[in-house]
Amino acid sequence: MNMKHQERLRNLEGLHTVETVAQTLHLTRQSTLNLLSQLKKEGYVTTSGGGKQKRLYRISLKKQRPRDVGMFDIINRYSPMKIQPWYDHQVHGLYGPEEALIDALQTRSFRVILASMRLFGHITHWSTLYRLAKERDCWQKVGALYEVARMFFRVRKMPKNIPTFSFFQKIYLIPPYPTTETQFYPIDKKWKVAIPFRKGDIQKVLS
Repeated sequence: MNMKHQERLRNLEGLHTVETVAQTLHLTRQSTLNLLSQLKKEGYVTTSGGGKQKRLYRISLKKQRPRDVGMFDIINRYSPMKIQPWYDHQVHGLYGPEEALIDALQTRSFRVILASMRLFGHITHWSTLYRLAKERDCWQKVGALYEVARMFFRVRKMPKNIPTFSFFQKIYLIPPYPTTETQFYPIDKKWKVAIPFRKGDIQKVLS
């Protein structure tokens, strides 16, 4: 690394937007974008945000390890309603829609679970999803959410060999919201899961 390059990194170390980098280095916007792109390829910059959210650039003097994808990355990849992460969720190793859906349910977040319904269109390993849901004791919620999703989106059909159960204990998908939409009453009755969503909520995840 040449001295000029090192000096720039030292001046920029931290979290930035394109505008703050341009202001610090007295560069045009296009020159700033070119520089950030170069630094990212070299491993000194990682990004977050984008879309409706402001894109942020984390700049370091040391090369940064490429981040692994996590729940927020997977949901934002497939859902038109983007979720702003409130913590850095990364998973080393194999991680896809099946794992992200289970993790989404564990957050008990209205927006995260609402957006995660779009993952049903990308589930390819139902046996994995079922196993993970049983391990986390949330298959009842997965089944109910699947039934809601298939009412509005094109989803991958649940295989017939996936076990079904008769549930007796009523639970909430997201406490303490009860089912108020009449169209969800059959799902509530079948899975014994209260569905909190309203028509306006579903519109947010329709493409």
